[in-house]
Amino acid sequence: MTLNGEKILDRYRKGIEEVHDALPEAVSEYNRFTGKAFESGEIDRAQKHLTALAIAVKDGDESSIAYHMDQCVGHDCSDQQIHETMLVAAAYGGGSAMSHGVTMGLELLSQFRNR
Repeated sequence: MTLNGEKILDRYRKGIEEVHDALPEAVSEYNRFTGKAFESGEIDRAQKHLTALAIAVKDGDESSIAYHMDQCVGHDCSDQQIHETMLVAAAYGGGSAMSHGVTMGLELLSQFRNR
């Protein structure tokens, strides 16, 4: 299976827009909350997205892997940081998380690095 990171992100964004049209207050509050959660504080934004990437890899959440991989690349996380993050996810989540990291994770990292 070949992933298309841009299509995954586009599908996610369109879904958010559709739900926002139906429930604008709820989606706006969710976006406000998550925006605050990912602001730099004692932990910087890059580290927060690495953490979220680990959770997404552990859960096998394709949209979240794509979103947080894109954010990690955008926040100048190194390939080594991303690889170590996916390895931590595998240590915690076992074979399933390793599979998600070495398939979806690496493919999306390559796509977002090379666009």
